[in-house]
Amino acid sequence: MDNNTLNSKSVLRLALLINMLSVGTLMMVMPLGPDLVRDIGFQGAHIGYISGGATLGSAIVGFLLAPLLDRYDRRSALTLFLFLRSVLILICGFAATPEQLLLLFVAAGCFSGPLSGLIMAAVIDVTQVAERGRAMAFVASGFSLAAIIIVPVSLQMSQWLSWQSTFFLFGAMGLMMAMAVQLYMPSLQPHSPLPTTTATVTNGARASGLSAMIWSTPFLLAMGMMAVSLFGHFLLVPNLSTYFQFNLGFPRDEISYLYLLGGLMSIVAMRYSGRMMDKGFGQTALFGLSAVVAVVVYYGFVSEGADKLVYLIFILFMASSSARSAVLAAFTSRVPPPQFRAAFMTYQSTMSNLAAGAASVMSSLYLVSGKDHQLQGLDTLAALTMVSALTVPLLACWFIPALKQSQASQHAPG
Repeated sequence: MDNNTLNSKSVLRLALLINMLSVGTLMMVMPLGPDLVRDIGFQGAHIGYISGGATLGSAIVGFLLAPLLDRYDRRSALTLFLFLRSVLILICGFAATPEQLLLLFVAAGCFSGPLSGLIMAAVIDVTQVAERGRAMAFVASGFSLAAIIIVPVSLQMSQWLSWQSTFFLFGAMGLMMAMAVQLYMPSLQPHSPLPTTTATVTNGARASGLSAMIWSTPFLLAMGMMAVSLFGHFLLVPNLSTYFQFNLGFPRDEISYLYLLGGLMSIVAMRYSGRMMDKGFGQTALFGLSAVVAVVVYYGFVSEGADKLVYLIFILFMASSSARSAVLAAFTSRVPPPQFRAAFMTYQSTMSNLAAGAASVMSSLYLVSGKDHQLQGLDTLAALTMVSALTVPLLACWFIPALKQSQASQHAPG
């Protein structure tokens, strides 16, 4: 598959759009929380169950399918998972109760893990290591574009039409994207690790190689860094819109602008951090961005005072968190050999979804809604987010030399 570098532009563009749509449909239910509270009867403190359930479902399905994904053409597998997810997103618009919406959205989320793993595996297939920081930042900017485009559009449609219209629109867009993948994405056939002649030997060698990767120190540390990072992030993210509106009195009409500016600054931050990664300063960027996350979280959610600068809090939190995730993704993409890229990226997505889902559910269980829907207890969760932010670069100090040692031993003679 490494001979497909000439197809990198089409793969990267499609990966960006798929990432934007996939992340955006998950992201939009969180700022839509107050609308769901008003229109369908959700409890404000329970909004995290929607995103948490979807990410946990994604983790389970991703874990089960990860060993199989490298056996199939990326294009065909992406088309299938994107189609199934989009159909379920569209059907969410027909939900009449909170329970129905939760069930359908979790079912849609089950396909996100394999989808994410296949997307990132395709990106690794068509990019060189020296260019991977910028490539990962480019695809990761789908998160920011989701904040810039999908979240504001969903909020405006919910305000002008209904919350259901957002699911109809983005479900239909997903179906069109599945068609675009089938038409415009190049075929990326699985990489065969050994020129064996029997299926038994091939499957045995594959299983042995996959097991060796899973139990290697770089693999375990890569999973740990992603889990710690996403756990801390999602302790807060599902509750930001509710906290800003009901605790800090931020106007509902300005939530769209908040996500727009946060997304724009995230793109700038990711592009800069991607360049730093490719120039050999990735570890420095990781330390700096983690420190920014900790400081912003302290100011926004732990320190006392009601007159806080919501725009400053949200923009810096979004930008530093997104850039840090892009740097981590570039680091961890160096772990898998070519024949296990989809498996690795799906396992990483599984671990990320488990951490994010656990954090979302934990926040919903821990937080309490006041009489005017104010969230109580978010300062404690924010303190945990600060701890996780500062833990990630410390794990990186262990991960980087372990990865270098592992790669050196793989290329050693004999």
